[in-house]
Amino acid sequence: MRKKRGGVRTAFIAGVPTAQILKGEVAVNRRKWFLNALVFVFILSSFLVGCSSKGKEGEGGKQSAAPSASPQSSPKPSAEAGDGKLKKYDPPIEMSTVTFNYNYPKFDKGDDINNNPWSRYMLEQYGIKVNTLWDVADSQYEQKVNLMIASRDIPDFFAVTPTQFKQLYDAKLIEDLTDSYNKYASDDIKKLINDAGAEVLESAKMKGRIMAIPWTGEAQVGVPILWIREDWLTKLNLSGPQSMSDVLNIAKAFATQDPDGNQKDDTYGLALDKDFGQLTGFLNGYHAYQGIWMKDGSGGLTYSTLQPEMKKALGALQEMFKAKQIDPEFGVKDGNKVNETIGANKLGMMFGSIGTAQVMQNVTPDTNWLPFPVPSIDGQKASMQHPLNIYSYYWVVKKGTKNPEAIYQMIQAWIDLFYKNTSDEVYAKYNAVTGTGYWMNAPIKLYNTFNDVDAYRHIKPFLEKKDKTNEDLSKLTPMERAWYKELLEYEKGDMKFRGRNGKAGLNSGAKVIDGYVQNNQYMPEAFTTVPTPAMVQKMPALKKMEYQMISKIILGAPLEEFDTFVEQWKKLGGDEITKEVNEWYKNK
Repeated sequence: MRKKRGGVRTAFIAGVPTAQILKGEVAVNRRKWFLNALVFVFILSSFLVGCSSKGKEGEGGKQSAAPSASPQSSPKPSAEAGDGKLKKYDPPIEMSTVTFNYNYPKFDKGDDINNNPWSRYMLEQYGIKVNTLWDVADSQYEQKVNLMIASRDIPDFFAVTPTQFKQLYDAKLIEDLTDSYNKYASDDIKKLINDAGAEVLESAKMKGRIMAIPWTGEAQVGVPILWIREDWLTKLNLSGPQSMSDVLNIAKAFATQDPDGNQKDDTYGLALDKDFGQLTGFLNGYHAYQGIWMKDGSGGLTYSTLQPEMKKALGALQEMFKAKQIDPEFGVKDGNKVNETIGANKLGMMFGSIGTAQVMQNVTPDTNWLPFPVPSIDGQKASMQHPLNIYSYYWVVKKGTKNPEAIYQMIQAWIDLFYKNTSDEVYAKYNAVTGTGYWMNAPIKLYNTFNDVDAYRHIKPFLEKKDKTNEDLSKLTPMERAWYKELLEYEKGDMKFRGRNGKAGLNSGAKVIDGYVQNNQYMPEAFTTVPTPAMVQKMPALKKMEYQMISKIILGAPLEEFDTFVEQWKKLGGDEITKEVNEWYKNK
């Protein structure tokens, strides 16, 4: 499961997508993650039910979609939190909250927001009665929370945007969680948050104190991967790229040596879209980063787009455009239109993401695409830029709540049932059966940044064995078992699982991401608080100017346009923004 796939780049301001400031599109990104998650859990639940049904039919019976309750369906917590002193509450305590939904079924008949598998589990296993005060569509959630904050009548715990987090802190309405986190958060919880990046927990601090628990996301697994058509490489006798110079040579060959064999000059070397979503990987290969704040080497932060590496990368793109290695109509094509061009066999290389494997299976079902790490223009490994790795929200606890530490038991329950569980029956009870996504009822969710990579790591030893019969897969999760079985089908020649192989097979996008992790090839957004006053007022115009500059240079404007942009950016508010950013950075 994942968020932001297909190579789409999102610039972040203060840890908030620029789109949220400019267009209010953050809810769209949340829906994207949800739809990807929902599709997978429903497919997996169908797969599990199918397997269960086959097992029962041999005994003359049929398995229903919803598993029956049994002792195995209510597993004991896998770990006690923190120092082991956090036990089941007896008598039970009550914790109030609010939530949002995606307009998809999440209840069985007779269940509701306060009576469902997750609420019953929390009460039975931890002695926590979760009282959800209201449940609205995700598109309405932020506004309703704003009204709630304005009234100062807030529940015991709930999810808030970065701006709402700052408002609640300034109003002294939320608990300091520093001591409870250090004492009660389990190793599982701390690892999940630490894996999201050190800056993620830092972003939840105010004046050095932990004032919220970040709803971790999957930004680090959605960073750029270079995808190239295997058949075009083979036909032109080309090897995979080891440097950005190799990328330029491959692009030239794809544009000039008729890789599709139709005797026409109608192919291009590198995909590019009008929103520059497919540009990030190319820039990162030149150690250039667009739209983020990064350390300046002198103890401060600087805006990445202004750096000289950006000018060099844009110069290379300009030369590619002049040489017709980039589609001359890229300026009017969004990602979907670019995919159509790929489907028409006119493009053979793109900077995408781990999710591109499935996209390419849909677009070019008879073609294999190979994933490569983003190479570097020099001997230094390329670092992949990414936004602050949160799923738009932080979890806060109302000041004065009697048992603020109870949130760690709710998080642990989520980790146990959603990520660590290896039982098909538990999966079906708490996560999904066909048509119903129970996982949405979990009172608190944090996402495992490298869930896809973990799955690859766990499946890899099985794939590497020559004898794959009678394997003990009991230690794999239901998702991992389903993926492994799909990969075996692919090895047998079932091409409908080509996308799964590209995502999680031995030579896959997950393997590339695993390499990034091992080599620490990440360049995270360094400004992780809410927008400064000058940002709110002036950044939209500056972003528009930035995109115009990039477009003009690629299309052939003199490279001096970059220098003019830097000068104008500073003069029209950039210097003021930079001053505010560094004041925050110095005093955070």
